[in-house]
Amino acid sequence: QAVSAPWRERRQELFYLLILLLVVFLRSLAPPSAGRSRIPSRRKRRPPCSPVMETAPLVEVPETVAKVYGSMVDKREAERLERLAAGLSEQAPPWAAQYIRKAAPAAGALGAMAEVLGPAVYRFYSGLYVCYKKLPTDAAACIWGFGLCFYGGRFPLSLAAIEAFKLTGGSEMLVHLNTLKDAGERVQEASAEDDEKDEDENGTPDVDELPPTQLVSRKVGLLLRVVDPGEVTEALRGLWSGYMGVLAVLKMRYARTTALAHSLGESARPTAAKMLGPTLLSVTPPEYQKWVSPTLNFACKIMAATLAWKLQSVVSTVQSGFAGGLLASRSALALLVHHGFLNSSVGDTMLDEVLGWALAAGGVYFQLFEGGAPPLLLAPVAWPLGCLERTLRLCVAMTGGASK
Repeated sequence: QAVSAPWRERRQELFYLLILLLVVFLRSLAPPSAGRSRIPSRRKRRPPCSPVMETAPLVEVPETVAKVYGSMVDKREAERLERLAAGLSEQAPPWAAQYIRKAAPAAGALGAMAEVLGPAVYRFYSGLYVCYKKLPTDAAACIWGFGLCFYGGRFPLSLAAIEAFKLTGGSEMLVHLNTLKDAGERVQEASAEDDEKDEDENGTPDVDELPPTQLVSRKVGLLLRVVDPGEVTEALRGLWSGYMGVLAVLKMRYARTTALAHSLGESARPTAAKMLGPTLLSVTPPEYQKWVSPTLNFACKIMAATLAWKLQSVVSTVQSGFAGGLLASRSALALLVHHGFLNSSVGDTMLDEVLGWALAAGGVYFQLFEGGAPPLLLAPVAWPLGCLERTLRLCVAMTGGASK
């Protein structure tokens, strides 16, 4: 027992190490044409900084935030975004103006950080996608199968949305996204040029001398001049059509889950009203008692939806485990046959099914009993999928509830 305890504590780390070694092994089997190649750096040589930019201090943010983000925030850009938010507050309704005005400093700091982090995040995921596409087809399928087998049950809606994205004109949606990206880059370049203009030649950019309201009008006018309304409207229309197509596929695929959630909520509501209604009415002031019934109904729906999706996650775990196990085993055997490590007659045997089912059993057991959060190595992929999963669940639940 004393010897086996440390081994049991580290079996998950050893499993991740085994997966990493397998990926390295499959990558080494790539043919010379698809082997490792240096990706040319897209960094451009920076021009010499102007004295203004060299001495630009950081924005004054709370100490806890400054410790984390510090050098990522440029004071000049943050102040400009803050004045834009203040200008919007002057044109907003009175009930919203005070909240926009209070959030203006935070909006300036967050906007300046987003301008720094956004391009870096885009380049990171673009490079990750390029590296994935450079893998041999069987190696990429094997890696995808392993991920599906051991972590696919956590993201059923996201994986279904990816498949629906491919079937409902995903390439057209990518074209529309590129159109919006190009429009955004044009606006950003035009705004950067406008920020440096000094028509009165007093040494201070014109945008830093404008009051917030005029600054908003100037930037809105620049946006209207640079952007082509026809192509932007067409791109937004195409993205909305693709989104509705993906959402329709998800609603059809998970209609039983939404129906189960609706049925459980309707069944639990009378019982909750009898057991909790009198108590809640007795402790609630008379002027607020009208909110007791809607609150109980909403709580029952939330609990029913949570239970229904928990049950669906078990089904999705089993399904993803077997699908991913078979995909990983067949892709790995095909890769070994292609490089001469196995005879081509192995395709006539049941070796791929035996290995796939064994891997699937391990994946299902891992997800149901031993699984936890994905390792840090998979965080760049798991975190966006987790955000997409929660968003899609909310969209499916809301549209399902509306259709009821």
